[in-house]
Amino acid sequence: MSNLIHFDAEAQNLLKSGVKKLCDAVSITMGPRGKLVLIEKQNEPPHLTKDGATVAKSIVLENRVEDLGAKLLKQASENTATVAGDGSTTSTVLAKEFYFKASQALRSGIGTPSEVTVLMNEYVDQIKSLLEEKAIQVSSNDEIKQVATISANGDEYIGDLIANAMSEVGTSGLVTVEKSKTTNTELKLVRGVKIDRGYISPYFITDQEKSKTTLEDPLVLILSCKLNSLTQILPVLEKCHQSSKPLFIIANDYDQEVIQALIANVSKGLLEICAVRSPFYGEKRATILSDLASSLGTKVFYDLDEKEMSDLVLSDLGTCKKSETTHDTTLFVECSETSESDALIKEIESKLNDKDITKEEEAFYKQRLIINKGVVAVLSIGAHTESELLELVDRIDDALHATKAAIESGFLPGGGTALAKAGLHLLKEDFTGETLLSNTVRKIVADSCLAPLRQILQNADLSVDYIITLLKQNDVDDWESGYDVRNEEFTNMIDRGIIDPQKVTATAISNAVSVSNSLLSVGCVVLNSQSYDQGVQLVQLAEDMY
Repeated sequence: MSNLIHFDAEAQNLLKSGVKKLCDAVSITMGPRGKLVLIEKQNEPPHLTKDGATVAKSIVLENRVEDLGAKLLKQASENTATVAGDGSTTSTVLAKEFYFKASQALRSGIGTPSEVTVLMNEYVDQIKSLLEEKAIQVSSNDEIKQVATISANGDEYIGDLIANAMSEVGTSGLVTVEKSKTTNTELKLVRGVKIDRGYISPYFITDQEKSKTTLEDPLVLILSCKLNSLTQILPVLEKCHQSSKPLFIIANDYDQEVIQALIANVSKGLLEICAVRSPFYGEKRATILSDLASSLGTKVFYDLDEKEMSDLVLSDLGTCKKSETTHDTTLFVECSETSESDALIKEIESKLNDKDITKEEEAFYKQRLIINKGVVAVLSIGAHTESELLELVDRIDDALHATKAAIESGFLPGGGTALAKAGLHLLKEDFTGETLLSNTVRKIVADSCLAPLRQILQNADLSVDYIITLLKQNDVDDWESGYDVRNEEFTNMIDRGIIDPQKVTATAISNAVSVSNSLLSVGCVVLNSQSYDQGVQLVQLAEDMY
């Protein structure tokens, strides 16, 4: 059978249609007065959410070219959520604006796709530099609460919860979210460790929405060697299968056939497995693995001796209540009590205070400190219904990641204000000698930066054009002044506690322009002739319901 092919304008029109449909569904969640989206899930309770990334992932469009456009737009949403923990909706709205406005310019004969995309990147870089310059560093527990509250769609309860958790473990400490088996929500301090290594294959993922692998009560096998053949650990795998225990593997490296065999066991439902590579190299790796083994109540296996593996009993392996693995990190929650002394922790801290320490050494000692201190704040979330619980866990998890991002890179005035001000500042610069193409793209980027604010105002049923006009009349350099949608007035956004993490905003616009540029460059779409799983259909937006 032949492939289906769409060219140029036909392809672009269908792609734009898909982008618009997905963006419309995601963008209604934006801001303090954004609406919930109800998602139907097979064999699961209905899911209510205001999380843009979750909404985007649930949508599959019937028209295959439209769906390809939606899938590309999802990349902006998913990448932003993965890197910064929040901002998925902002990136979606920005990407659509960049794409639509740039497409219009190209149709008018202004430049080529490659020329437009180069200039788009240049002006977005200027926006990002300005955002970084204007970012305010987090310096108090009240500011942490403010960031968490805003990231949780204005929920002060969640803001308090996250601020309390971080006050217990420190701003660089470990905080995780779990579902409670009761209706109560509580903060628990437990032993846990984190390493900067993610899963070796996405086929190990158990939570597709969060791109995360979670294992309950796993056994942990730590290998200080390359795993060349699955037969080397076959006795361990058989015992895990017989006991129905998940297995977490840490090894220096894996042969490709081993990875494929592990994936095959997971896909067939024979074993629950997650595998990661060991952190660091050489002597540093050996030290880290030793620390990790101590915290997990096991030992490091070096040579995969056949007899040793055969004689191994499950109690020889490490344990924890839960492991959570993303693309970049792994967290072990409720590990064994470490036998390491306070003296070791003080020794590591003194190494970190050395002025001559290199960046590599700093990363090494920070990793050791996290492993040996081993305290995790667990937010155990309860609710009266499964739907309520899922929505609450989503919001708290997103708010937590956004708060960490703010602590890392500072915060900006929220509610779309920072991007809007950055866009207006871009228009304030001298245009003298600028070409028509450059001037046009500059205006595209500047106007697109107003799109998140426009959407927030629209969701609140406010006069969008009037408020935007008033904003433009204000002092562009007054960065802290913006529009408070909840109270319907212009105010100092920082003083009011309406703030966004700088990392979230910068990541959102970076991913948005990247996806937009990819879409602009498409001149042909080739479809596979094989059957197509239509999956979940985008339902009509129920505007008439409100």
